[in-house]
Amino acid sequence: MRAGNIYQFKYLSQFRSVKEFNEHKERYLQLYPDQFTHSEFIAFEVLTQFSVVVPGVANAKIATLVSACQGKQGGVSRATFVRMLRKAKTTGFLTVHKTYRSSGGFAHNVFVFQPIDTFMKTQMNYRANSEHHTESRSEEIFTAPETEKLFLNLQNTDKNICLEDNVSALHAPSSTSFENLDYSFVPDTVPQTFIQTVRPFFNLAAEIFTFWEKALMAYRQLNLYQPIEHMTDLVIHAFKTTVFQYKHRKIKTSFIAYYYGTLITMLSAEKRKEHLTDSSVPRYNWLDAENTYSSSL
Repeated sequence: MRAGNIYQFKYLSQFRSVKEFNEHKERYLQLYPDQFTHSEFIAFEVLTQFSVVVPGVANAKIATLVSACQGKQGGVSRATFVRMLRKAKTTGFLTVHKTYRSSGGFAHNVFVFQPIDTFMKTQMNYRANSEHHTESRSEEIFTAPETEKLFLNLQNTDKNICLEDNVSALHAPSSTSFENLDYSFVPDTVPQTFIQTVRPFFNLAAEIFTFWEKALMAYRQLNLYQPIEHMTDLVIHAFKTTVFQYKHRKIKTSFIAYYYGTLITMLSAEKRKEHLTDSSVPRYNWLDAENTYSSSL
């Protein structure tokens, strides 16, 4: 991503107005009231203040942001600011992109805040709840075959992630009737292969649609050339990776946040491939240059 002024990154904004951005910010702080220390909260506030010209997007170097914190109750250190960024990224509320100069080398960062979908809360406090699982239950989880059958053949509801004690089901509080619709009600815009992959774990239409919406959000954020329909296999792979990590107790945040982070990582790799194959990017042909030089001698 090339460096530029803030309006160059307007397409990354996920909010229609500053008011909407502030509402999601407040909702985030309500969901994670103990997320930041006092100093980290100062850093968080400064970053959000830099994110109002284009709602939810800021482009600045960390040194600039740290300097802006100095007038806030004594300021914060760079290490504190970086810890705040790491926590905000871990929960899925913030993504950070690096930019590069035309002459080469890294420039400023681009910070992009994401909407908070309260109906998608899937807090999996596995460390706190793992003590309540029986020994046979734990053995069942860890001895499950690490193959595709793990994702497609979980017919026994005891093995279904959606029904485990430490998983709160995704739901839409504004629509009680929609909560109870099964996978057959998922809109046709969601690929059937994706539905069939997700349904053994999350059988409700609202849950499946939520996961696909997250994929669309990550896709739009990275502005890829190829359509999302051509990347269904990659999205499925991201979901399977998240399930695998969850079943091995590797996820320290929420299932949905880990899934979204995995999507960003995989789609970013695709974006880099697109950049390398883009014929509009000038490349120096060393072989032709050498031949030209030899013939001139």
